[in-house]
Amino acid sequence: MAGAGNPYYDPDWAVEYQALAAQCEGWERVCGQIAVEDGFGAPRHLTALAQLAQAKAAAAQALRGQYQTVADYAAWRFGTLPPARGGVAVLPDFADFPSVEAVDAAYRRACENAGENPLIDEMSLPVRQPAGLAAFAQAREVLSSWRRFAPAELSRYPTATGTEALDCLVSFHQLGEEFHICIAHRWGGLSPRSRDQFRNVATLLARQTIEVLLPGAGMLFTDGRHAAPEHRELIRAVNATARRFQFYRHLLPRRDLKEQFCRVAMEWDGARLIDPDFEAALFEALPVSLREAAENAGAPLLPLALPEA
Repeated sequence: MAGAGNPYYDPDWAVEYQALAAQCEGWERVCGQIAVEDGFGAPRHLTALAQLAQAKAAAAQALRGQYQTVADYAAWRFGTLPPARGGVAVLPDFADFPSVEAVDAAYRRACENAGENPLIDEMSLPVRQPAGLAAFAQAREVLSSWRRFAPAELSRYPTATGTEALDCLVSFHQLGEEFHICIAHRWGGLSPRSRDQFRNVATLLARQTIEVLLPGAGMLFTDGRHAAPEHRELIRAVNATARRFQFYRHLLPRRDLKEQFCRVAMEWDGARLIDPDFEAALFEALPVSLREAAENAGAPLLPLALPEA
């Protein structure tokens, strides 16, 4: 295939990619562990997320080295797109691309097309900032990462259910003095008793953040201490902090079930969140930052495709 030469061509690209992919897996584990220990947005968590992003960018760069020409790279890049709806697709002339960067830009535009993006179809919400919602509007301010909640983490709650780990995509946005947290999961991903599971996950996230902001607050969350008169001042501070949280649920789309994004109203009883209302505010659209999080945060790297001999 004719065309410009690929300045990133590297015959040893596969070795470098595999090493970087291993680094990404390591940083994924570190990010998850720090999120458990320090909470989302803590200094160590921000540093780990930056390291993960850097490793992913380097791995993506290594994948560019597979092909000797820009046209061959373009053919591979566009070959990763899902089949077009109806089986009809219009592809660019790969030999016309002047650079690898031009290929990447064209690929991103193709992914934004509703007919070619597997997450944006008839079962998905439109992607735009919902009317009246300020949270998640600035993608650069939103922290997103997959988080695995072990059964042992949730077993402390009276209504904890299930013996399997729960996988959720958590997005955090601090807007002024308020903390906006979106918990995204697949349909059925919080079974059994998803209402209780969601409340328990939200409570755990709120507690971890409160303990970072108010060292020593964790002692209130056991043995009914959140109602003990001798801890009155700390209790007031914890309850005031709890009022700064707003939670959201993002149900990821499936072929047979529509995507949902809503604000979840919950009360704070001094130690935990209670009475989640998933119909407090159903939004007609999904913020761009949450779409990008669902597609990119913690997502696998591009498939390792060795060039044909």
